[in-house]
This record gives sequence, structure tokens and C-alpha cells, in this order.
Amino acid sequence: MNQDEILKIIGPNNFPIAYGGSNSDNFDNDCEIYNLVIFDGKNIYDEITTHGSNILKISHGNLFENKSEYLIQYENLQIIQDEKWELKMLISKIQEKKNILFSASAKNALVESQLALSKAKNALEHDDLFASCWIKCGVISLIDSILFQNQILPSPANALSSMRNLKQKNTNNFTDKIISETGIERATTSLLSRMLKSTCGFSDMVEKNQNSIIIERKANHLIQNSLLSDCYLYLNYQNKNNFYKIKNTLNTNLDKIHVLKTAFDLTNISSELLSSVESMSDVTNMLLALSHQS
Repeated sequence: MNQDEILKIIGPNNFPIAYGGSNSDNFDNDCEIYNLVIFDGKNIYDEITTHGSNILKISHGNLFENKSEYLIQYENLQIIQDEKWELKMLISKIQEKKNILFSASAKNALVESQLALSKAKNALEHDDLFASCWIKCGVISLIDSILFQNQILPSPANALSSMRNLKQKNTNNFTDKIISETGIERATTSLLSRMLKSTCGFSDMVEKNQNSIIIERKANHLIQNSLLSDCYLYLNYQNKNNFYKIKNTLNTNLDKIHVLKTAFDLTNISSELLSSVESMSDVTNMLLALSHQS
């Protein structure tokens, strides 16, 4: 699919448009997925459309974005339309501040992990059904922090391979410990099949935009290439993203826990959950201490 075809599908508009961004990874071409960003400033969910065997995922960006973790994802965008050079100037500024943005993103993800683990601990004390969900979210945010710290853009489908590469290079002392808390050792084709079905169902419940089509295609691609552990973590990322969309209204979404138990591959053993919280909290505290020294 070329640029003219993409612009024809999107329709006439004067906003900057680019290909790539936070949704992109090295499996997209194989899966015939095109991730686009329209810088129209709209605060709405991604839009997904299918054209033959191709899938277009349209996200909405903001030229005045100030969150570092969003800005750093724009660095490698391929501009399709930018009549006033506004997006080109934004990307140029991002590249100039690349180190600062990576550092800020790493700290933000670390704080986010700490907050999620704190919520998990509080939830455990009150027999909250969503306690284990918060632990999963805390671990994923911790992975993001480690990757940002090493100037790697987190990508759900590539996160595990990126962490393993860091382990091989011995660039981070906590990689092993964090990977062990993801649950990836449980990944089998039968489990992933159940997780995928529930993950797609959860996406349909929350996003209601056909993103489940992309989730299914990419997960199946990982499974077919025997990347079972990578698929497990990929599905956890998708569930974390959608869990955060309802995190402030969990009391009105109690029914969602039944889907998340399978989608997130949750455990309800209190001793194991508490051990995970304490283990990951120790890591976040040590990393926070190190970040304050830098």
C-alpha cells in the first residue's frame, strides 16, 4: 500500500499525517498492518479499518504534546503529509532532546510501576478482585522503564526480545528478576489460545473499535513463529492498555474480572501475589534511588 492509497482511504484533510509511531514494530509488514498518526489533536480511541488483506490503524496525535513517553515515540515517524512543516519541526525538536526524553520517560514509567504495585498491595489487603491485575500492570511499566533507560522504544511484540538482549549484554542487573515475574514460563499454545480469545473480548468491550483484529493477527503471527513467550507478554501489554482505560471505574466494571482472569492469566494465590509485589517494589525502589543519583 503506497502513500497515495493511504491518503485516499483517510480522505481529504489539512492535518499532518505520518506512518509509524508507538504502535509499530518489525512484525507489521509481515502482518500487513499500517500504523498511521493524524496530528489533529483529537482525544479519541484509535480507528481501525480493513482494506483487502491490509489493516490500517489510525491514531490521533497532538503537535503540542508534552508527555515525554509520547513524544519519544514520534522520533522515527515517516511523514506522509505535512504542508506547513509543523510535524517536521516537532520531530527535529524531539531528536535534539532525545536523551532528556528517554530519561524522563524511564522515570515516569518507574513511578507508574510504583503506583500500580502500591494499588496492588492495598487491593490485597482488602481482598480486591483486581489485585493481580495491578501487579501485571506494575511489571509491564517496569519493563518499559528499563527499556527507556537503555534508550529502547518499548513495543509490545518486541518487549521480551529487547529485555533478553539487555540481559545478554549485562546492561541491567534487574532484567532476570523482572522477566521471572511476567509469567512467560507458563506460555503454551493452548493457554495462549484461551488468553487470546479473552484479550480480544476485553478489547471489544473497552475499545469497541475492532482493535481485536490486530491483536489476533499479531498474536497468531507470534505463535506461528514459535514465539510463545513473546506472545504471552504481548497479550499482557494489550490487556494492560485496556485495563488502564477503565482503571478509574473498576467499581462499575466488576464483571470484567471474569474476562481478565483468562486474558491476563491471573493467579489468586495471596502468598504468591504478595511475594510478587514485594519483589517488584524492591526493584522499583532501587531503580528510583539510582535515578535520583544520576
